[in-house]
Amino acid sequence: MRVTLKQSFLMALAVALGAGRAAHAAAPYASEVPTTYAKFDKDAGAVSLVVAELVATSNLEGYDCPKMEPKVNANGSTSFVVCLNPPPFWFKARVLQQVGGADIGDEFYAVTGSHYGPMKVGPTEPARLMLLRSNGKALEMLRYAAWPVARAADGQYHIVVEYTPVPRLPCWTAGLMQEIADGEFTTAPAITREQYDSRFAEKFATLYHVTAEEARPRYTIPVARLEQALKGVPLAAADFSCASPK
Repeated sequence: MRVTLKQSFLMALAVALGAGRAAHAAAPYASEVPTTYAKFDKDAGAVSLVVAELVATSNLEGYDCPKMEPKVNANGSTSFVVCLNPPPFWFKARVLQQVGGADIGDEFYAVTGSHYGPMKVGPTEPARLMLLRSNGKALEMLRYAAWPVARAADGQYHIVVEYTPVPRLPCWTAGLMQEIADGEFTTAPAITREQYDSRFAEKFATLYHVTAEEARPRYTIPVARLEQALKGVPLAAADFSCASPK
C-alpha cells in the first residue's frame, strides 16, 4: 500500500495527539474506588487546585461508627464511644479546569471527610473548586476545601463572594474580587431575603444588592484571575488557611 507524504504526516500527527491526550488523561493516582483512607502528610506531597464536577461518591466501607455500647474499664468505670462525624467518603470527579499545582489528569478519585457526609451529585449541583493533596499514590481533598463555583455567560468560572474572607483560600484572594457586571451571568446569583437577614445582613451588607424578596451578591473572584495569581507560586506555600469570619 502506498502512503503519501501528506498521509504520513497526518498519521504521525494523530498518533502524537492521541499520546498527548492519553498522557493528560492518565492520572498518576488510583483509577478505582478507594477502599481505605490512606495516610497523608500535611507537610509533604504535591498539592493541586482544580475546578471539577462530581461524578459519584459514597462512604468508605469499614469506617462506620461502632454501636454506642457501654465499655467497662479496668478501674470499674464505664465509657461510651460517640462519633461526632459521619464516616469518611470517596468521590470521583471530572476536571473542568486546572487552576494550579500538580496535574492530576482528566478524572480522579479522592477521599475526604465532612461533618455533613458525602457531597451531593447531580445535574443541578454546581462544579467546585477543590484543593487536593497527594501522597504519591492517592489523593485527599482537604476537609471542606470545595468551593461551589458559578459559570458566567462567557463560560468562565467564578467564586461568588457571600462573605469575606473566603474561608480556606489564601487571605490575599480578597484582592481578586471584582464587581459583577450587568448580564455577566445568565441567571444572576441570589439568595433569599430570609437567608440574607439571618446570616449576612449584620456584617456583610456592603457585599449585596438587597430587595424585598432577595439579596444578590455584588462580587465574585474569577477563577481565571486566581489561576493567574498563582502562576509560579508553589501551592504548598500559598497558605490556604484563611479563617472564617466570626
